[in-house]
Amino acid sequence: MGVETRVAPEEEVAVCEICDAPGLQFNQHVKKHHLGHEMRSEGPAPDLVGRTDPASKETWEPSEDENAEQLAVLDNFQFLLEQLELSEKKLVPDPVKFLETDPLGASAVHSNLPEEIFLQKGGSADEKKPGHRPPLGEQAACLIDTTERMVALRRITVTAQIFLARCIVMKALSLVSVSGSICNQSVCLQAFGLTNIYDLVRLMSLEASGRAQLSVADVNKGNFSLLNKTWLSPLTHLTSAIRCLASKNFASYKALIGICIQDLIVAAMGLNVGVFANKCSQQRSHLLQFLQGPVKEHKAANLLNFLVTRTLVALLTEKGFKHWQSQEKGLEKLDVRASSGTHSKAAARVGILELLNALAACCLSRRLPYRHRQWALQQLVHVLSVPEREYPLRPQTFADLAGDLHKCPTVKLEAHQNRVTSCCWNNISALLATGSQDGTVRLWNVSKCSAALECTLNFQTSETYGCNQDTRSESLDMTPVLFSTSGIYLAAAHEKAITFWMVKDTQSRVECQPSWVTAICWADVIDASNTPSTGTYATAASLDTNASESVLIGRLDGSLSFIRVTENLCIDTIELKCCYRKNVAVQCIAWHSEDKPFAVGYSDGRILFGMKTFCETSIPATVCAFSESVTSLKWDPTGQLLLSASKAEVIKIWSKVGSIWMAVHSLFHTAFVNTVAWCPLPAGGSDPRLMLAAGCQNGLVYIWTVPRADASVSLSYFTHPVQSKEKKPQQSNSTKYHMRLSGHITAVKTVSFSPDGLALLSGGIGGLINIWSLLDGSVLQTLVTGLGSVISSVWIPGIGVAACSGRSKDILLIHCSPEWISENQILASCRSALRTKGIIGLNKAPCLRVLLERLPQLLKEQYEYEKPYVSCGDQLFHSAFLQSLTSLAVGLSLDQLLHDHPLQPHHKDQYSGFLSTDWVWLHNYSITLKSAEALALRAPFPETFNVPELEFSQESDPLKPLDNSKWSFLMDEQLINWFTDRPEDWYMGGKREFYLWGSGRHGQLADAGTSALTPTLAHSLSQAEKVVCGQNCTFLVQASGTVLAFGEGSYGRLGQGNSDDLYSPTPVSALQGYVVTHLVTSCGSDGHSLALTESGEVFSWGDGDYGKLGHGNNERQRRPRQIEALQGEEVIQLSCGFKHSAVVTADGKLFTFGNGDYGRLGHPTTLNRLTPERVTALESYHIGQVSCGLNHTLVASSDGMILWSFGHGDYGKLGIGSCSAKNYPQKVDVLCNKGVKKIACGAQFSVALTRDGQVYTFGQDQLIGLPESMVKNHSLPQVVPVLESVFIEDIAAGCEHTLALSSTGDVYAWGCNGEGQLGLGHTNLVKEPMLVHALQGKKIRQISAGRSHSAAWTAPPTSGPPLPLPLGLPCFIPPQYNALQDCSLEALRSRLQVLLRFSDLTYKSWKLFSLNSGMQHTASQNSAGTAAVIQGKLRGILSAKVNTLPLVRSIGKTMVQGKTYGPQITVRRISNRGKTNKPIFIQVAKQVVHLNPSDLRLPSRAWKVKLIGEGADDAGGVFDDTITEMCQELESSALDLLIPTPNSIAEVGSNRDRFLLNPSACSEDHLLQYRFLGILMGIAIRTKKPLELHLAAWVWKQLCCIPLTLQDLEDVDLLYVRNLQGILNLENSGITEKNFTVMIPLESFVGQSAGGKPVPIIPGGNSIPLTYANRKDYVERTIEYRLHEMDQQVLAVREGMSSIVPVPLLSLMTDRHLEQLVCGMPEVPVELLKRMVRYRDIEESCQLVSWFWQTLQEFCNEERVLFLRFISGRSRLPAQATDLTQKFQIIKVDKPINGLPTAQTCFFQLRLPPYTSQSVMAERLRYAINNCPCIDMDNYMLSRNTDAGDESDTEH
Repeated sequence: MGVETRVAPEEEVAVCEICDAPGLQFNQHVKKHHLGHEMRSEGPAPDLVGRTDPASKETWEPSEDENAEQLAVLDNFQFLLEQLELSEKKLVPDPVKFLETDPLGASAVHSNLPEEIFLQKGGSADEKKPGHRPPLGEQAACLIDTTERMVALRRITVTAQIFLARCIVMKALSLVSVSGSICNQSVCLQAFGLTNIYDLVRLMSLEASGRAQLSVADVNKGNFSLLNKTWLSPLTHLTSAIRCLASKNFASYKALIGICIQDLIVAAMGLNVGVFANKCSQQRSHLLQFLQGPVKEHKAANLLNFLVTRTLVALLTEKGFKHWQSQEKGLEKLDVRASSGTHSKAAARVGILELLNALAACCLSRRLPYRHRQWALQQLVHVLSVPEREYPLRPQTFADLAGDLHKCPTVKLEAHQNRVTSCCWNNISALLATGSQDGTVRLWNVSKCSAALECTLNFQTSETYGCNQDTRSESLDMTPVLFSTSGIYLAAAHEKAITFWMVKDTQSRVECQPSWVTAICWADVIDASNTPSTGTYATAASLDTNASESVLIGRLDGSLSFIRVTENLCIDTIELKCCYRKNVAVQCIAWHSEDKPFAVGYSDGRILFGMKTFCETSIPATVCAFSESVTSLKWDPTGQLLLSASKAEVIKIWSKVGSIWMAVHSLFHTAFVNTVAWCPLPAGGSDPRLMLAAGCQNGLVYIWTVPRADASVSLSYFTHPVQSKEKKPQQSNSTKYHMRLSGHITAVKTVSFSPDGLALLSGGIGGLINIWSLLDGSVLQTLVTGLGSVISSVWIPGIGVAACSGRSKDILLIHCSPEWISENQILASCRSALRTKGIIGLNKAPCLRVLLERLPQLLKEQYEYEKPYVSCGDQLFHSAFLQSLTSLAVGLSLDQLLHDHPLQPHHKDQYSGFLSTDWVWLHNYSITLKSAEALALRAPFPETFNVPELEFSQESDPLKPLDNSKWSFLMDEQLINWFTDRPEDWYMGGKREFYLWGSGRHGQLADAGTSALTPTLAHSLSQAEKVVCGQNCTFLVQASGTVLAFGEGSYGRLGQGNSDDLYSPTPVSALQGYVVTHLVTSCGSDGHSLALTESGEVFSWGDGDYGKLGHGNNERQRRPRQIEALQGEEVIQLSCGFKHSAVVTADGKLFTFGNGDYGRLGHPTTLNRLTPERVTALESYHIGQVSCGLNHTLVASSDGMILWSFGHGDYGKLGIGSCSAKNYPQKVDVLCNKGVKKIACGAQFSVALTRDGQVYTFGQDQLIGLPESMVKNHSLPQVVPVLESVFIEDIAAGCEHTLALSSTGDVYAWGCNGEGQLGLGHTNLVKEPMLVHALQGKKIRQISAGRSHSAAWTAPPTSGPPLPLPLGLPCFIPPQYNALQDCSLEALRSRLQVLLRFSDLTYKSWKLFSLNSGMQHTASQNSAGTAAVIQGKLRGILSAKVNTLPLVRSIGKTMVQGKTYGPQITVRRISNRGKTNKPIFIQVAKQVVHLNPSDLRLPSRAWKVKLIGEGADDAGGVFDDTITEMCQELESSALDLLIPTPNSIAEVGSNRDRFLLNPSACSEDHLLQYRFLGILMGIAIRTKKPLELHLAAWVWKQLCCIPLTLQDLEDVDLLYVRNLQGILNLENSGITEKNFTVMIPLESFVGQSAGGKPVPIIPGGNSIPLTYANRKDYVERTIEYRLHEMDQQVLAVREGMSSIVPVPLLSLMTDRHLEQLVCGMPEVPVELLKRMVRYRDIEESCQLVSWFWQTLQEFCNEERVLFLRFISGRSRLPAQATDLTQKFQIIKVDKPINGLPTAQTCFFQLRLPPYTSQSVMAERLRYAINNCPCIDMDNYMLSRNTDAGDESDTEH
């Protein structure tokens, strides 16, 4: 053991094993870049005698030069690209993967915050790790030399001193962090000398590795909750100190951000940036080798130093940004003052943008683990979620002068010799014309790839033309050059001369005028009748090139003339003398078409309207428009509205109303309007509108929409002046102010719309050009020519825009094509959103820019990856990564941009029609969030929120359904409760009537009887929407999508998991949680069914022979099982045959499966298909519907014009004239082009219904309803003659009979009638349709036919999802809904439609909500809607579809099938040998909490109970009985988990009979028991067997993660709250600062817990005196303590629940709802027992039964609870009667008269002996329920249950 083994050579370059960075001094590198990590060890005792690292004596604070050099590389994304493992081919990292299946969302409950991670790390610092250095004792044992021992002793002494000093500092910080305000804390830190933030960060890193304190073993001591443990956490103390320094000192704040940015970039790149500052060339070469070498896994990201970074970043996102903004105003002054210091360089670099950029780098890095990328994105979203009001600084302009956006390609067109004055484009000639002061007009041929000069046209001004004008000067000022509409001619004027050119051969002609020409105008279109509705112009092919065209000329002297230009430039001039206004100069002219009026603007502010055809004979109209000169006139694209502007703040829009021209709209602005323009595309739809833009003198551009003139408009509608961007839009058919574009500081001189109306160019002084997106008002591009004002611009379709400036000889061609705009729209929108938050300089954040630009791709790939996992139930909801991505996208308003076809602002009413199917989920999420925020704030709904078929016509009613301000939360909650509790009140047309008839021997007729020859009313079906009759069974589909079944259960056809018959409707539990929209069942064979859900899943169950269930096998399924082969297909229709099945998809595909005999599947072979396979023969057709029979199939196209048949052709049932089998689909020619509406197949016949109400049949002659004369052609479709005169709405085919429903509600029936299934009162065969007289006048709307029974009912048919419902109007408002009594029924119905629509949206989007309990306390702008739901504000207005279906669905997905009970648990209730048994709760808890939770997820018994020393065999009753006993123990003194509320002890206030969790029960054993309590609650929810627990609403709110308030505390501890209020409010009490300590009996910061014990409300509270000055702080701290004192216990309960049920879904429930799920109904209603009773060996009419019900009615509720426990072992019933899985059975037994009744708790049975009177029965029954609670002893089981058991279950 020599010295050379301990000392490294000076020239050795070591490579860090953590980050692979090279370095000369390893220990120094570790201390600087991996604080808290272990040093490298060499030799047996390196820390005791090894060489000391000089880094320990150096400061850790890096210099500013080094910092600047490290961060300089971050501005270059190309350098970072490779380090992030990205490339041009790999634009985004791979989706974040799910690490494990989590169907219950347990990870959201167990996820730890960084503070908790640190707490756990600190406690496990002593654990043995690979490469861990040996303990000091082992090192000391290796020392032999005395000198080495002396060195070791000195080092141990020094180390102990350092360690002790750290402990003292941490103790001091713990007292300072909780004892006072930030100011006091700052003073204390200064006194301690802890003002260097680097020291605190280093101390935090040491704490992370467990090296800052001697021990953390005392953390779990004391009666502190989880919150109190956080107080004791050293990490919290350090975080508080760092927060204090950062908030008080900007330099510290700046240094903190610099640390975070560097560490984040280091983690993202997978290397250490610190090596850049090392001057060692050897290290630099090693770094280059590292960058060029293969990428290794970045180990540092998984270490504790990154956890420190995470905590620091979380601190910045919590407090930093607001402080940073508040310091921004003084930042410049601070920089000047510190310019000579060390922080001057970094002051301008370190800030919010750099932090966002570093977080974005982590999000994009492929080197980082998934969880770190997810965390980085969450922090980035948190940063951007700060509300806009917290950013006082607003940008004055949104122009991109800094180069944040990608530059658009530009080309300069150089040819002119002088300034360019105008440019114009003609679509037909496809040429660009430019005019210049050099007297030339240039024609350009412009394409996407090039721009070439076509020809040059000279302006002629020679005297040979007879024009009396000045000689030509060097600068020729001419009017703008204009194309004629056809593109054949060009015209421009100079002084008194007008020059015309022919574009084709460049001929020209000059026409002299009597006065200076001030305006010329061609007609916009040749003929208005040729103008397309889209606003585009006629094409060249549609024009006659030889046709003449007219131009209107205006002159300085006020005269007007028409000049008609014909072939070869022949000129014909017509002076308009009737329009002459002497000496009033013409300023501008607008002319839409020759058959429509023209308008002329004059210098005196008047406008003249005239028609070309009437000007010579009639006097034109003149209106006084402005007080100043008219500067601009524009006709709208329809030629009916005239837009006028002047040197004023108002623009006016004119229209001819009757015979008068009127200003129908006046639009006011904040400055003079310089330029205006119409959008070339008019909108259609229900609210047809036009869009216009106005550019103002103050640099603003306003976008308006106005109704078209052909829509109804007000005669004189004037809007108010624009006050702000937030101006609310006006009502329909009025002007709407859409957006204000701020991109110019000086005046705007020109505006022009792109041809597609999606972009706008604005040009101003200084040559500033902005191109705007009209989707959201963002800047797409900013260009600065710097050569005078932009005076003219024109868009070139498909290419871009051309613009010319007042001082330039060149034309600027900007290639902003629609494709370029689409590619750059996302980044432009994100930039605008960031600038509104005060975040500017995106060009300096390359990673952030790339992240935002690629956000749609990230979103799409992540969603496509997660969707299958979430859809199949492997994951409860989407990952936090996708949730953050969606929050980011919605927060930046990107959801409005992701469309297949973007819409202009005035086309928004067509929003739904252009929605991209790929982004429907994101749009639904966005609408849900914005609607939730509107409901929470009682603000207006977003424009995208629409309610289909909203019914409200009472305009005078003040309660408008969409006006949230008129509806209180209480009104909405009571309205939803009314709909949930009494749905029959809201049925359309009142309560539905359902009629059943036929055979009912298996119970398929429910309460209609065992047989009915005529339709019989079935009252138990009244809440159904649809009835489906099948093979001796019946299914009901309710409005909520719930499925119920009854009838024969053989082969599992009822989907109940067994083969039992059911005689009353029973829910199919496996389908609960799904909204079933379509259900079919077979009418023959052994019975099977298919069901389609709203979310697209297809389930099948029943007999599985031949593979007809589609699961790949022949096995039967007794419970519905999803057909996995159909995942990804959008199925819209199903059909079940006898031995095969078929489905149709939305895109027209047909799939068949099952028995292939006779070709019934339509495949080339007759093999069976075990999974769905597409029928390839029909691939070229769009299939609409299918029907399967015994051994044949009918298929119809989606338009009903083609019908095919295939399969066995016996009896001619294929309809093709042949009786042979057909494997290949055959067209049924007779029914082609008939418009088939519906098809149906029986066993040996087929039926088709056409849209004209005719019924066609073919097949077996006795079953097709034809007379004898027609049956000979039974193999071809024929119209049923009896029904020819009746319009048939619907048909239904059973096995051998048919029903037809007419438009008048009459039902016709024919076919076999052996069981009375025709409803005609007899059982004879009926060959022709006969009217079912028993149903006449019943207003039947739907029918169904099974094998031997039928159904008809009055509920209207629905297409698609059952919700939203067509709501009816209730007859009255029930008195219990007191808040609704003053509302009209119409208003209530409409409001209910609104609330159900919101619930429907929430149901579609809840999987994207952040339901993690640790994230719910962050309320931000992007998640305000989510926060409103999950924090309890809106839970009361969510329907059962949201708060129940997801829960039931998740439970069904995770249910263990095939087992009747779980693991066996032993319980000892009988004392043994004088020993006292432990409570049953503790016995069971010790065994259950260590079991695999998946073994407990059973539908009935989670475990089987073995009672030691007792003779009971647990078949369910023992399980229920022991749970009831455990509930009693919880509320007794046997356990200390629950305590009575303080109100109960004081006997004041409410909740006197309720219990709370015990905050003092915080030991490991207690927490284990609380976990078991959570497991019990979860089992109660899963098995629907409630617990008899009386917990206060306080507990249920905490379990639901509803934040507690002072009112909640008052509800459980009234006196204590009043005492606190008395301490706080001393104004009129006579208590002053002098007598405070005498009058208030409190000396320190000690409060009273819920258990009544005095506890310090903060650590060290016993030593902090309570004074008059700090009493407010005392009250606040006390309330905070009391509101969170049970957090640890609640967390343990939630963890236990999360192993059984999806706890995150509790965040969608109210506390009342959760209590009902866990505890059921506190009362036992007799009527409910009557509805669920089943009599055995006794009739309902028997007197014994009558006496029994009378006795039960006389019992009080406590006695009925005892009775319930006597017969079932339980003491509560579920809140919903449908949740009862067992029937209550009453059995008559032959026992001695007047004997005691007996019960079998396992089977819910009561055995009644005969009694002589009702009073005797009552007396005997009371005795039994009060004195016989124990389960009966059974000698056989007693001998089996004599095991010694676990001795630990007994106590001495």
